[in-house]
Amino acid sequence: MFKDYKKYLSTSIKVYLFVLVIVFILKIVGLNYFGIDTNNTIVLKISNIILKYKLDYIWYFISLYIYTYILLSMTFNDYSTKMKIYGLFVTGINYFNGYYTKNIVNNVLFSIILDLSVFIISVIIYEKRFNFKRIVKLFKISLLMILYEIISGIIRNGNLKIDYSNFVINFILNFDYILLMIITYKLYEGGVLLCGEAEAYSFSQKKQNLKKSLLKLRKNYQNNLKKFKKKDKVEKLTIIIYIFLSLIWNIFSVVLILLVARLNNTFVECIFILTSFWLSKRSFGKAFHFNSMLICFIVSNSTYYCLNRVTMPVGFSIIIPILLGVGLSYVTSKFVKKTYSPLYRGMPIDVFEETILKIVEKYSIKYKICYEFYINKTSDISLSFKYNYSISGIRKIRDRINEKIKKLN
Repeated sequence: MFKDYKKYLSTSIKVYLFVLVIVFILKIVGLNYFGIDTNNTIVLKISNIILKYKLDYIWYFISLYIYTYILLSMTFNDYSTKMKIYGLFVTGINYFNGYYTKNIVNNVLFSIILDLSVFIISVIIYEKRFNFKRIVKLFKISLLMILYEIISGIIRNGNLKIDYSNFVINFILNFDYILLMIITYKLYEGGVLLCGEAEAYSFSQKKQNLKKSLLKLRKNYQNNLKKFKKKDKVEKLTIIIYIFLSLIWNIFSVVLILLVARLNNTFVECIFILTSFWLSKRSFGKAFHFNSMLICFIVSNSTYYCLNRVTMPVGFSIIIPILLGVGLSYVTSKFVKKTYSPLYRGMPIDVFEETILKIVEKYSIKYKICYEFYINKTSDISLSFKYNYSISGIRKIRDRINEKIKKLN
């Protein structure tokens, strides 16, 4: 089920960033429901145990090591044991900076400059030379990480001043931040972020696909409108009543879900889960629906109740409810029986990936040949020279893949 988990992670990041924009706007207008909950029972229990046994230093070192290793491994595209050991060495230096230098000079800008200086030196040492491109790449990834940290600080803490002495605040701020780093790392490792070839398709292609989607929606709307106008008065009235009743039923379902969430003190968390589910509903293909509205009503209400019970409060984590909402649309999409059409030139990249990855491994020779032919529209002659196959051999590879795709249906 989780073979295409990277799509789940990338969708979660997109939804998270969208939700953060909404949260930021709400915070500006004075609706501050998303601050740190320092009175959270679970967090206080964890905090008391950690502080009692002096484990806060270990937690700080582990979180710093995760950040250091992710930043360095993404910079070098190196996920080896050597990099893990080197990450420990660099973490030791940053650990000293964090607990001594930064506590003396508690300034965000100073902390950022100091961290970047250590990382630049560590990159030069690891590569044994000054590589300008590598340093630029380090800066790009660092800026992304800093952006995560700044957004988290403003939305959750209300400012960028870091209180290193308050373990509860640091623990809550770092929780979402570490999750975001790990998700970013997994996407980068899989070639979804910041890679040239692995970025899949260019901005112009995305723009073109978006334009095609909008034209398709417009065409469908016009066709449905024409069909509606051709119907007699009774059929028109039936359709209008059906749409009206469906709308009332859906509103009633949502209100009931939110009411139950309100009674369980998870109202805001439920809104996050619902929003994440709706935003990601079409990301994984067709949405799943039961044949009976009653069954759909019972299952959906029961599911949201369970998710509301297991989610973390937004005072502790914003990303957990989002991961649950996106996860719900991801899991339900697996119950839909999919039909796969043969590959063709000019097909959308997401449809191409969803189809071909059922047959071959990503970035294998067969994947690359099909990608270049169907997406980049490279000729068979060019492909034969590039991959040392005959023209007929290139065509056989494509034909065999399309034959396997037909067998999936």
